Amino acid sequence: MTTHDIEFATRGQVNARRNYLMGIWAGRMLGLSDRDLADYVRDVMASDFLEPGPQDVVRKVQRDLYGIGTEISEVEVLRQLQMTERSVRAELLTTD
Repeated sequence: MTTHDIEFATRGQVNARRNYLMGIWAGRMLGLSDRDLADYVRDVMASDFLEPGPQDVVRKVQRDLYGIGTEISEVEVLRQLQMTERSVRAELLTTD
């Protein structure tokens, strides 16, 4: 099995874990309690089903952070999402 085969087979897992971690990252920036954080993470994960690609997640997180006065652009949120995705991919490739 090649790296490409593994990436293809695990794409859904990568996206789900990436969105989960993005929800935690953003939720902590929002100052959510543990109970509210769990709900927020679910909301971030669900937002990925609005349209193809990650832009729906990026917009949701950016809007939520902007709503509390955090000056963060979609580009910065996208950069965080990309770093998170790279980390998740590396994690999956090194896991037994």
